[in-house]
Amino acid sequence: MSSLPVHVFKDSATSFTEALSANGIEFSRRIQLAEGPMAAGWIIDVFSAVKEATPWGALAVVIVAWLKAKSNRKVIITSRDNEVVHTEGLSVEDTIKILERAKDIAIIEVPLKDNP
Repeated sequence: MSSLPVHVFKDSATSFTEALSANGIEFSRRIQLAEGPMAAGWIIDVFSAVKEATPWGALAVVIVAWLKAKSNRKVIITSRDNEVVHTEGLSVEDTIKILERAKDIAIIEVPLKDNP
């Protein structure tokens, strides 16, 4: 079973991990020790389902659905050759192709501002 590090930022941690759990995707929170403030709230390792035909298919479905649910969300995937891809608007199939080459993922949810 392989894993992929996912950097979840403050406001995205709860909603994204709930989406993973709801879809039966295994993950574990990585404990980080740091001397100062860090940009990412925490890192989780998401595990692929090696027995599936497309090991990252379930994660791709969650990413696409999570992005479509709210307009204030972003998912940025960095490939092993350091190509950076913003996945907003991509299909599940395209997201799978990117995940197969992924080195890590950043999950960002910006708080919505109230309009006065």
